[in-house]
Amino acid sequence: MPQEAMSQSAARSQHSAFAQYPIPLELLAALHRASEDELTSMVARMPETGRARLAAYCTDKDHLQRLGLRIAGTCDEAALMRVVGADAGASLYARSHPTPARAHA
Repeated sequence: MPQEAMSQSAARSQHSAFAQYPIPLELLAALHRASEDELTSMVARMPETGRARLAAYCTDKDHLQRLGLRIAGTCDEAALMRVVGADAGASLYARSHPTPARAHA
């Protein structure tokens, strides 16, 4: 196998754990357009595991990171850790639940 083909294959096998959850485009579009209150209402109706998956998916996309962090902010740390693993879940929780000191820094 040529070197270039091997490196492309390796890159495909190293996808982020966050990107493994397919999310319907219609849902993403509705959430992206939603006001803060509408977003809160929409995600409140989702099971926590679904919110954690959605948050993980969004935070892995540059243009959806803020949305993902807002959604992750509705999840507890244990749910995020179950969905994306201990380290990534703890990191996502910390980024989406800033402490008062970090929020003002």
